[in-house]
Amino acid sequence: MMAKLSKESKQRLQQVFQCGQVIIRWGFIPTVLYLGFKRGADPGMPEPTVLSLLWG
Repeated sequence: MMAKLSKESKQRLQQVFQCGQVIIRWGFIPTVLYLGFKRGADPGMPEPTVLSLLWG
């Protein structure tokens, strides 16, 4: 059963979901890049650098 939410609660939930979407959209690629640099290159591969990403 669904609990009845007030109009204010629905608006707050919408704001939370919209904020979450923005965080995921703008944070996904930087997070992937950060984790890639933190982990380092696979054995036998050159170390990643910011310049190699820009010129790649």
